[in-house]
Amino acid sequence: MHLSIPNRRILAFVGGLVLLLCLGGCRHAAEEDTGVIHLEFWNGFTGPDGKTMEKIVRRFNDSHKDPDGSGQAIKVRMQIIPWSTYYDKVTLSLAYGGAPDVFILHADRLPEYADVNAVITVDDLLKTGGLDPNDFAPRAWKAAQWKGRQYAIPLDCHPQALYYNTDLFKKAGIAHPPTNLAEFLEDGKKLTKDTDGDGKIDQWGFAFTWMRNNAHTFLSQFDSGWLTSDGRHSDLTSANAREAFQLMSDIIYKYKVCPAPEGEDAWIGFRTGKVAMAIEGIYMISSVEEQEGLKFAGAPCPVFGRHPGVWGNSHMMCMPRGISPEHRRAARTFMKFLSDNSLDWAKGGQVPVRKSILATPEFRKLPVQYEFSKELPYVVYSPPSTSLNQILPFCDAAVEAILNKIKPMNEALAEAARRTNAVLERQ
Repeated sequence: MHLSIPNRRILAFVGGLVLLLCLGGCRHAAEEDTGVIHLEFWNGFTGPDGKTMEKIVRRFNDSHKDPDGSGQAIKVRMQIIPWSTYYDKVTLSLAYGGAPDVFILHADRLPEYADVNAVITVDDLLKTGGLDPNDFAPRAWKAAQWKGRQYAIPLDCHPQALYYNTDLFKKAGIAHPPTNLAEFLEDGKKLTKDTDGDGKIDQWGFAFTWMRNNAHTFLSQFDSGWLTSDGRHSDLTSANAREAFQLMSDIIYKYKVCPAPEGEDAWIGFRTGKVAMAIEGIYMISSVEEQEGLKFAGAPCPVFGRHPGVWGNSHMMCMPRGISPEHRRAARTFMKFLSDNSLDWAKGGQVPVRKSILATPEFRKLPVQYEFSKELPYVVYSPPSTSLNQILPFCDAAVEAILNKIKPMNEALAEAARRTNAVLERQ
C-alpha cells in the first residue's frame, strides 16, 4: 500500500516551494563542469524488475558516454526505494530539495502531484517529435493526463488477467481457459475437489487474491467503479455495483468454487497447486516462474459481466517542477530511451504500451505478457482523483466485509459510500 501526500495544505506548500528550489542548478553545477550531465532516477523496483531496469540503465549509460551533438554526455544514477516509503521520500524531496530528475509515479498517484504542479508537462518532448502519442495504447496514454494536460510518459501497463494451472486443467479434461461466466463456473466446479476424501475441499477452482483489484475488475465489467464517472461521488450503492459484488459473493457461497478470503493466502495456493485459477497482475509472473514444478499459462480475464474490463495500472515517467533546462533535455533523452526499450522491460514482467513494440515478433514470443496485452483496449484504471488513496481503505473494508460475510452487502457498501462522500465533499 502506498502512502498518500499528507494533506492539501502541505501539497500547496510543495507546489509553491518547488518553484523556488534550485533543483537543476545548485545541485548539479559542479557535475556539469566535468562535461557530463548526471541524472538522478528514482523508482520502487525492488524485485526482479529492478534487475531488469538496472540493465537498461547500464546500456543507456554505455551508449551516452560521448557527446553527440549536444556537447555533453549523460550518466544516470538509479536509486531504488521500497514502495512502502517511496512516495513519502518523493514528496519530501520535491518540497525540500534533492528531487530526482526522472522518477516513477503510478498512474493512480499522478493526480496528487500534477494537481499542485509538482511535476511538469511533457509537451516539449512530444513537440520535438521524439515520441508519437498515436504509438501508445490510448487508455495508458490518457492515464498520464490530468485536467487535459500530459504530465507523464507511460512506461508500461500492468493489468490483471487470468493465471491458470495447465496441469490441473489437463487432469480435469478442460481444453482451454474460460472466456465467460458460464465457462468459468463450469470449469471451477470441475477443478474444485476433495482430493484425499476427508470431506474437506483441498483443491479450489478459483480464489480471490488482491481483493481490491479483483473487485475493481468485476465492477468495471458491470459499468461501475469506486466513484461515479465525474469523480464527485461514490458509486458503491448503485445497482450496478451491487450486481458486481453479489456475483463475487455467489462465486464463494452459491457456486462454491472459491474459498472465503479470510485465512487464505490465495496466491500461495495457486503457486502450490491448491488453486487452479487466479486473477492477478502481470507483475506476479516472476513468482510463478520461479515456483518449482508449477506449469501455468495466462489468458485474458473471463467476461463475468456485461462486457470485458480489467483493473490495470501503469508506471509513469515524470520530471519535477524546477528542473534546469539542461537536465530537462537530458531527462527527455533518457525517458525516450526507456520507452524505446520497453520490450526489454516487458521481459522482466510488464506489458509495453507502445503499439510498435506490441506488434513485434519478439514481444509475441513472451506468451504470458502477450496474452495480458490483449486486454489493453479495455483496461480500466482507477478513477483519477487527488483523494483516491484516502477513500480506498473504505472500499477495502467493504470488499472484505462482503466476501467474508462480516456485514450484509448493502450495509457495507452504504458505509463505504458515506465515508467516501465525506472525503470528496472536503475537496
